[in-house]
Amino acid sequence: LHMADALLTCPINLNLNVNRTEQKKKKIRVSDHCMKVPSPPEMKRATGRRGLTLTISPLVLFLLILFVTDVDSFSTQIPSPETVLANPSRELSKSILEGMRSSPPTNSPKLDLETYFYDASTGLCSEGVWHNCLVGIASLELGQLDEASQIAQSLWKYSWDGTSFRRRSWSGQWDHSSLMDNSGDSSSAVAAPHQADYYRESAEHRCVQHGMALCFWSRLARATNDDSICSQQQQIAETFFHEFWNQDTNKWTTVSQSQGGGSILRPSASANKQTLGVTEDMVYYRVVDQAIAVLACLEHMQLLNENPDETSFVSVRNLVEQTCRKGILNDFGFQSSDGAQTYMYLNRNRNFWHEGWATLALVQAREYIWPENNEDDAHGASQLEDLWQGLLDRYGDSSSTIWHWATADKEPSHNVRYCGDNALAFCIGRKLGLPDEEGGGFWNFIETLRKDNEKGLSSVADAYPQVRLHPNTELAALVLWP
Repeated sequence: LHMADALLTCPINLNLNVNRTEQKKKKIRVSDHCMKVPSPPEMKRATGRRGLTLTISPLVLFLLILFVTDVDSFSTQIPSPETVLANPSRELSKSILEGMRSSPPTNSPKLDLETYFYDASTGLCSEGVWHNCLVGIASLELGQLDEASQIAQSLWKYSWDGTSFRRRSWSGQWDHSSLMDNSGDSSSAVAAPHQADYYRESAEHRCVQHGMALCFWSRLARATNDDSICSQQQQIAETFFHEFWNQDTNKWTTVSQSQGGGSILRPSASANKQTLGVTEDMVYYRVVDQAIAVLACLEHMQLLNENPDETSFVSVRNLVEQTCRKGILNDFGFQSSDGAQTYMYLNRNRNFWHEGWATLALVQAREYIWPENNEDDAHGASQLEDLWQGLLDRYGDSSSTIWHWATADKEPSHNVRYCGDNALAFCIGRKLGLPDEEGGGFWNFIETLRKDNEKGLSSVADAYPQVRLHPNTELAALVLWP
């Protein structure tokens, strides 16, 4: 009643700042990509804005306060995954996972490596580590704990070798007969898949795969609190830091240090060929390895935060700060998109996939990179927005989709829009608070890639109509995580 008396004796105005400033138009702007909901610091920083005043009746406001403070009107029960309100991202991820797990029937006792994505006996989607960890993360986001746990059990059984995860281990029910003969003999009844070296067994330890596994296991350990999973997660974390963090260069290596760190003479994973013109044996570095390592450290820190271990937490936090500040921002040039590079000591063209992961890592680690000591630029908001705008200018187009190569370097007829690139771009926009409405550029593009598949699965890209595993696993995970 005292509150009511006070409210009834004073006028109440709400001032809503509305941006009326016309921004300079480029090929594509953040404002073109989607409507931005500004944060309070950004509203203070903005200029050229008018105030729009709304007057609310004190009595109406008082009744609203009574309503929202009536705790009996709300349920305190945590909703199950089935009761969570549906949204486009959840529905898309769920549909993709269902499509992958309902592969068409086969008369063969073995499963086709390219087209049969799911093996019920292991719960794995093909045999690699990276994509199965993404499926596991998507499953956790959808509340599919049993499916996620089965993936972890199978990866631990078939891919973990005590030091790291083997890049690819044959398992389950897939048909490997087309890969058995390297001589080109066509006697096999099954034709070798495109880029067959992706499907061959490999004991190589890769930073991005081990890092994504750490992301997955950290989230699974938090979800289950299972002693076995927690023990595995601890081993994965300890070996990750030992095998991939080079203390001399303060960078994460592409290949485990016990396997050499990743020489520039290393053959490519897809074609098993060395880089042309390279003769000197030296270690190279990729920005994507730094980025995935940061995401893995952040997931590990959340687990440490739930099970207080101040010393370990601070040590991992310092790695995040050092990797972002000295590595990604300084050495790889991500202070701005103009000076960014994706490789060090190896000449490779820039592309969105590498730069997108680096940007996502900076966004996720922003509170550790830019302390909130300036209310007008909280956690590097302006620098991140400028970096993201630079990527949109470089790789984006008027349809709010993303090209793999810079549009200034390659015409559309020689460029490609990958499903994975656009899922990653959607994820970055989501984390920056840039909502992409259903029916927008991203959603229209993904619908185009899915429309010809009876299971609703995505093709690789606009230029590649084949439906394959990797675009679907990245799509299912990145619309929800991180």
